Amino acid sequence: MDRQELKNEYEGINKHELIEYLPERKLNGCTGTVGKFSVQLKGEKDTLDRTVGAIVLAHESRAVPLLESYGLKDAQNAVSLFQLEMMLESYDSRGQGEGLLQNANQIAILYGFDQEGDILGQRRVMESVAKLEENGCDVYVYTRNLKVADKDLEELYKDNRNMGGIFFKLQEKPEILSDNSISHYDPVLLRELNLKPDILVVEEELKPSPSSERLIDILGLTNPGDKFLQENNIHRLPVSTNRTGIYTVGTIRDIMSFSNIKADAANVAVRLNSCFEHVNKQYATTKAFVDKDKCCYCLTCYRSCPHGAIRLEDKPVISSFDCQVCGICASECPQEAITIVDVKWEEIKSAVSGVLKKSDKEYSPKIIAYCCENSAYEAGLAAKMFDRALPAGLEIIKVPCAGSMNLDLILSGLKEGADGILLLGCHPEACKSSKGNTFAYWRTWRLRKILEEVGFSGERIHFETLAENMDFEFSKYAMEMEEALKNLGPNPLMQPVSTSTT
Repeated sequence: MDRQELKNEYEGINKHELIEYLPERKLNGCTGTVGKFSVQLKGEKDTLDRTVGAIVLAHESRAVPLLESYGLKDAQNAVSLFQLEMMLESYDSRGQGEGLLQNANQIAILYGFDQEGDILGQRRVMESVAKLEENGCDVYVYTRNLKVADKDLEELYKDNRNMGGIFFKLQEKPEILSDNSISHYDPVLLRELNLKPDILVVEEELKPSPSSERLIDILGLTNPGDKFLQENNIHRLPVSTNRTGIYTVGTIRDIMSFSNIKADAANVAVRLNSCFEHVNKQYATTKAFVDKDKCCYCLTCYRSCPHGAIRLEDKPVISSFDCQVCGICASECPQEAITIVDVKWEEIKSAVSGVLKKSDKEYSPKIIAYCCENSAYEAGLAAKMFDRALPAGLEIIKVPCAGSMNLDLILSGLKEGADGILLLGCHPEACKSSKGNTFAYWRTWRLRKILEEVGFSGERIHFETLAENMDFEFSKYAMEMEEALKNLGPNPLMQPVSTSTT
């Protein structure tokens, strides 16, 4: 799709009776929840307030020319790929170009050496080659790898070659000489080749939109670091974010071709339909609530919620539509003021206590494995089903998220008589709660330190990450834990206190 086609699309959007088209405005604030987001759209002279049901982010990525990396910063005949595309739009009906293209016969394109090439860049190169060839230019493309796994891209490459385009596949970047000619060793002809093109076209690096960081702060999205806006998490792909009702489309979330952007748009349409159906039918029930008498308004829950489900009124309020029942807020609350409705921690504690009070004829270490229901719990069930080796004293307890286990809950198992505690969560970038595994790792590390300070071995508490299909690894970690506990001996808390008389 070229710029004129895009312009026509925008004009069509502007005329649609159900669409309010507000160009030249940027998101300046956002509160509320799915179905009722309140957004502020800032313009040059004023700010508009709107209430919307959902938010779709679709900013373009930005192209950074890599001229300097090829030593071409001051070369008058060197341009970026984007600059070439702009010049190609100037061709008139007679095939006459403007600027550098006006008298250009030989054009060299260097792509994929300074960074790994991508499908979008490959398509842009191929389309530019086709236009240049149609207008009588000799085109030479220097690249490391050709990636054609996109709709009609391989056919476009073949058409480029049939029309006379020459492609050099090289492992090393060609040398740019002082006169801006290109020199390289050709592995087919087995000799050095030199070319002095009229125009040198250099690749670009596509980076996240400059507004991404600001949008992350305003919308409360998980920050992916210096990557594109959407975090690399299997529970978010392809278009979701950590917040219900906020979606990403196209090059704001990754480098992609136009066909993939269209697929993103279709995915968002499906998600929006499901999301609004959920809101309109008022499926939301109370999932978690805050005891206002206990709450000290420290905002720990507000800061730790990975889903932006907590808004601030006279006390924190948890949105039933946004809450994912991970339990992180409850585990972080210093006042124990938050209750997760569907998670009966007292019942879990009682079940653990009951298991630990069972007497065994032969000693085997008693191990409580607190397992995330999204990963490790399924792995544990699979380990049992496939008769993997498991400790005789192992008890598997399902929890909503490894990050929902606070210090007291983990220690309660030891206090009740467990010899060791296994805390098992999701892999990094596979946690439904984004950072539940981070909280679990931190608490395990902290508790190991505490135990060592009071004379216990920190090896009695251990944390690992698993996927739901890792039954073999579940068995491995459990058996390693049993072996370590056998070497440590029974839980010292359960040993009778010796007394002596004089």
